[in-house]
Amino acid sequence: MKADFESRKRIEDSAAIRLLRKPRMLRFVGAFLSEPRLVSDVADELEMPLSTAWRTANALVGSGVLRVHDTRQRAGRALKRYVAIAPVLFVPYEAEGDRLPGDVVRSLVAMRVEEQVRGLIAAAGTTLAASGGTPWGTLIYTNRHGRLVVRPDFESGRTPSLLGANAPAYLNFYSDDLHLTRRQAKRLQIELVELFKKYKGCEGTGVYSLSTVLAPLVPSDVAPVR
Repeated sequence: MKADFESRKRIEDSAAIRLLRKPRMLRFVGAFLSEPRLVSDVADELEMPLSTAWRTANALVGSGVLRVHDTRQRAGRALKRYVAIAPVLFVPYEAEGDRLPGDVVRSLVAMRVEEQVRGLIAAAGTTLAASGGTPWGTLIYTNRHGRLVVRPDFESGRTPSLLGANAPAYLNFYSDDLHLTRRQAKRLQIELVELFKKYKGCEGTGVYSLSTVLAPLVPSDVAPVR
């Protein structure tokens, strides 16, 4: 379901903002944004103990982020369905108090990466199983600019079966040494957006996550894992 940004709800309640700072809460709220749900169904989906799910739901209802939508019958019981107060929530940066915008963005990126890693590990495991037992481990080396790189890889190099027809569709690109002019960087930006839009409208049965970051490099001591 496409988000209706015109119906966004500004969150200003301090208790609600404190809850929405937590990645676990954001994932929980996300399950109720597009449609009414039963707490038990969301608990199963998120692999969360039902008691924890109910405490979470009650806290979010109490802070005004979720509300009771209706009551449904299931197995002879009356069960409440909950939904977010709006399909789009807006938390202004100034409401974050002691947290700078960078901290907010960093926590959201960390949450997404955590979710994507599970899929990457599963896909890599499938690829590894088909590689004939090639040892899998960590490579430690310096790149052409002398920066330390630490990343997972096969002992004999990256598997050539990655793009094979029977291999899972997954990638984990990272490069910290793209030397581009501003014009080239803008062209890459535009092409990536155009490619994303091309596939965004597809209606396939599989669900994939995609995250792409293009930004001027701010050097650090250790290059992020590729």
